[in-house]
Amino acid sequence: MSILDKIIKEIDMLSEGERQKVLDKIKEKYMARDVILLSENYAWWDNEEDDIYNDQ
Repeated sequence: MSILDKIIKEIDMLSEGERQKVLDKIKEKYMARDVILLSENYAWWDNEEDDIYNDQ
């Protein structure tokens, strides 16, 4: 098993809250600040409740 597989397996075993903390730390350490801000600015796009194009 590769190191990557071991890391993913360990992350999968975490609770949702712990997993989010790990992902936040990874974003903080390894992603450019501009990418994080851009991602947060477009987070509304994935909101299904407010989706004006939702075919219900």
